Amino acid sequence: MGIESAAAERKARIAALRALRQAEEAGDQAAIDANAFGRQVKQHFRTSRPPPAGMLASASAQAPMTLEQEVDGMQEQVIQEDTRKQAEELDLTNIAPRRANWDLRRDLDERLARLEPKTQAAIHTLIVQRIRASRDRDEEAANVLVNE
Repeated sequence: MGIESAAAERKARIAALRALRQAEEAGDQAAIDANAFGRQVKQHFRTSRPPPAGMLASASAQAPMTLEQEVDGMQEQVIQEDTRKQAEELDLTNIAPRRANWDLRRDLDERLARLEPKTQAAIHTLIVQRIRASRDRDEEAANVLVNE
């Protein structure tokens, strides 16, 4: 009997909802007021509690700036900057196209800058060695001439 009574209650609820929907579509306010089903619905929060009433009022009083308020006057600034840039003389170095490998050269220059002191030191060492070698040859040649 429990199943049959539950089914009967469910059918009654469905019929009440159907009648309420038809009354809303027809615009019959008296039928909507007579139907008690719409008044039984209560909002229920399962996962959280609703915020206190005072918090909702304070949040609406301190509304954040809208997008329109944030960008107000920005259009005029952009137009002024654009006209100022157009008035300036064009610099040909800024509009000249770059070579295809400009980024590779930039990266390579950074690496070469670190190696430059070592390169200079190696060149200095080679020059000193050549000077010493030529002095030694000159001294040997002088010794050979003196001994003969």
